[in-house]
Formats: sequence, structure tokens, C-alpha cells
Amino acid sequence: MPLEPLDFLNGILNLIFILVSIFLGFIIIGKYFKNKNFNFILTGVTWVLLVSGWYGTTASFLAALLTNGDGLSFESIMLLNFIPLPFALISWMTAFTNFLYKEKQKLILIGCGVLIGSFYSIFLFYLFTDPIVIGEKISPVDTKGNSPILAGFVIILLLIMLISGVKFALETMKYDDKETKTKGKLLLLAFPSFCIGGFLDALIPSTAITLVIFRVILISSAVEFYGGFILPNWMKKLLIQ
Repeated sequence: MPLEPLDFLNGILNLIFILVSIFLGFIIIGKYFKNKNFNFILTGVTWVLLVSGWYGTTASFLAALLTNGDGLSFESIMLLNFIPLPFALISWMTAFTNFLYKEKQKLILIGCGVLIGSFYSIFLFYLFTDPIVIGEKISPVDTKGNSPILAGFVIILLLIMLISGVKFALETMKYDDKETKTKGKLLLLAFPSFCIGGFLDALIPSTAITLVIFRVILISSAVEFYGGFILPNWMKKLLIQ
């Protein structure tokens, strides 16, 4: 299963998206050491974990590139993609409920824990007993999902992230401070951009054009998320008059 030109493009774009996301996520995490606000660790970790849905195929691309082989096994790709991903929900909902609905934080986190525990039980059981139920590998850098349960979990995860992210952004935009309001606007772009880009990437068959468009949307969501929590000077100059 050698790399085709489309596979190579897919792998390179995945790698760029992952590297940009991890780099920006760690910048957000690093903000904690300046002001000791633990929410920066939570939000930075959220983004690093949230993009893990592309970790497996990116690692498989690198393995195929280095060995001129088939890349990683389907099981390895799925583990890299989906073992870290649910924890993004925990880290984000912890940060979200630190800002809003603090009194309901414990209940919300318990609900997230039940959802994640149910997912892991089903996912790991079928992955190691009958992986075709979960999906199949169609190239070193691409997989096909066969499980409505897996698809349902990803949709629920995206919906929770989208709804809570938009709610947080709208609340942030209520502040009179221009910088804070601008951060809210960036977050209002970041969450829908990620959800739309990820949904389209999973749903629509890959072509050179769709790959470029969807990865640009995803990379833009990473930059918007970073700006929504850090707002570096170059963004301030660009966005605040």
C-alpha cells in the first residue's frame, strides 16, 4: 500500500495542522507560568487533545514515509486518534464551568465521565475483538468508520464543544474591554471552524481541493483558538483599531 500523491498531500497537510496546533496549544499552556491561572493549562491541553483525531493518520503517514511501507496498523491509528480525544471534553468542560455554571460543575463533569466511560468500553471491546465493526484502513493516511456508535460519540463531542464554546464566546463578548471582546469574537470563529472543518473532513471524500480547503479551515480554527485566549500583539494591531 505505497503512498499515492493524494496520500502524500493528505499526510503533509495533517502534519502541518498537528504541528501548528500543538505549538499553539503549548503557548497557551505556557501562559500559566506568567499569571498562574490554571485555566490556561486546561484550555491549552484541550486543544492539544482535541486535534488528536488526526494523530493516528499523521503518525501512520510518517511511518509509511520512513519505511516505504503501509504505515501503522488500523488498531494503532485508532488508539492514537481516540484514546486522547475524549479527555479534551473533560479539560474543556472543567475550564468552561470554572467560568460559567460553577455550581453545576461536578454534575456536568460526572455526566462527561459517564459518556466517556461508555465510549471507551464499547470502542476498546470492538477494536480488540472485531475491529471491522469500528472501521477499516483504506490507505496509510486514511481510515473509514463503520460504527454508528463511534460516529455518534464524535458528533456528541463536537456538539458539546460547539455549544459550550459559542456560549463562552458570547459571554466574553459582553465585556466592554476591546481586547476581551476581540478574544470573544475569535473564539466565536474558532469553535464553529473546528467543528465544520472536522465534520467535512470526515464526511466528504478526499480530493486535492477538499483536502486543502478543509485543512485551511482547521488550521484557521487553531489560530483563532490561540488568539481567543492569548491575543498576541500582532493580532491586536491587526484586529483592534
